[in-house]
Amino acid sequence: MKACVTGSLVIDITIYPSRNIFLTKETISFPFDYKIQVDKISLDVGGSGFNVAKVLSLLGNKVEFFGKVGNDTYGKMILEEMKKSKISTKNVKTENFLTGFSIVFILGGEKTILTYRGANNLLSEEDLKEETLKKCEWFIFTSMISKENIQFVEKAIKIAKENGIKIVCNPSISMVDYQKEKLLKFIKKSDFIIMNKKEAMKLTKTSEPIYACKKLKKISNSIVIVTMGKKGSILFSDKLKMFKAYKVKVVDTTGAGDSFTAAFVHSFSKTKDIDFSMKFSNAYAALKISKGKGYFPSEKEVLKFMRGEKLV
Repeated sequence: MKACVTGSLVIDITIYPSRNIFLTKETISFPFDYKIQVDKISLDVGGSGFNVAKVLSLLGNKVEFFGKVGNDTYGKMILEEMKKSKISTKNVKTENFLTGFSIVFILGGEKTILTYRGANNLLSEEDLKEETLKKCEWFIFTSMISKENIQFVEKAIKIAKENGIKIVCNPSISMVDYQKEKLLKFIKKSDFIIMNKKEAMKLTKTSEPIYACKKLKKISNSIVIVTMGKKGSILFSDKLKMFKAYKVKVVDTTGAGDSFTAAFVHSFSKTKDIDFSMKFSNAYAALKISKGKGYFPSEKEVLKFMRGEKLV
């Protein structure tokens, strides 16, 4: 299978604080004018677009990527990692601008992210190579925020529609916050909508994931998937179905949603079995969060895990 992916390319600076970081309801906080020691810090290539593309590639698919990085050390690091992951970089352009990066706080296995999009915002419709997209079976777009980004997606969706390419809308909360009206238009033209519960509920102004899923289905008539973390996921295709999550000890949830999306596209393109693909995606995401950053389970490992077999 060949997929075209577009979305953010960033450097993740992940921080694991030991103390003086507090959770109050849904707010993370720390003292003002204070130096806080951390247990561990890591620097990795990330971003929703990169995460989706990497999982797809590692599962054996061909991946074309449209994106932008800065002409700096971080940009070179991203391009090197993409090449190692066998993601095509021929449509990833370098600009005289800062590469995007994120500061990720991990607390209790959950994450809070501060993001600077940088060069990502410069991707425009002029950067879309039609012939590249036309050779793909899937077009997957993640968080696209700037005016230029939106024009890119509009053009890509038009070409995808004209050429029978399946469209997957997998936005982040930032796209819900900053491009809600455009996002709703994109949703109506997509074949698959994959969002987490916070994104779906905020976009639809509902208080429950099931209501959000139903509303998204009514808006779009697409296949809608809403992920709910440890509570599993919801699918609304011909009817609404619930899928349980696999129980694992959570180490780091970073990239779990992106991994779910990539695993679903991989499995569905291969099996055409949507229920199995939901279970496969839940299993992939569960394995991912059980070991955290740097771990990407193989298809063989996921299938063994689904059968209840022990992994080496």
